[in-house]
Amino acid sequence: MVNKTYNEEFKLNAVKSLLAPGSPGLNATAGKFDLPPSTLYTWKKKYAKDSPMKKSKKIESWTPHEKLEIVMKTYSMQDEELGEFLRSNGLHSSDLDTLRKECLPSSNSKGRPRLEPEVVELRKQNKSLQRDLKRKDAALAEYSARVILLKKSHEIWGTSEEDE
Repeated sequence: MVNKTYNEEFKLNAVKSLLAPGSPGLNATAGKFDLPPSTLYTWKKKYAKDSPMKKSKKIESWTPHEKLEIVMKTYSMQDEELGEFLRSNGLHSSDLDTLRKECLPSSNSKGRPRLEPEVVELRKQNKSLQRDLKRKDAALAEYSARVILLKKSHEIWGTSEEDE
């Protein structure tokens, strides 16, 4: 087997062709340049740093503002433009789907949105406290009525020695 040497310009052109929007893939691009696919793959790993493709930070560490901005930018893009945008930002289409689910309300959800568990728990506690307060108010009112009736009965009939 003969070892061929390729100049830097040829290598960069092959990698740019592989990374271009609408590229047919590694094997087809390698065949177009008469290269083994493994060689083109190695060049891609080496030269991708110089391409417009950049590594992005993980989307989990993005702020909600950054996530929403990406979703808004990509919302109306066509396939080729979208593919180029994703490659240039180091994103995958599944990353974009995840971002869209986080940022956009689901169209198939029905009814009220789910409340935070903390809010649900606080509402239960509030309801329980309100119920206890009403019960205690009723008990206090009943006790006050008994005291008033007892005083009136003492005024009318007097107090017996047994009561004192």
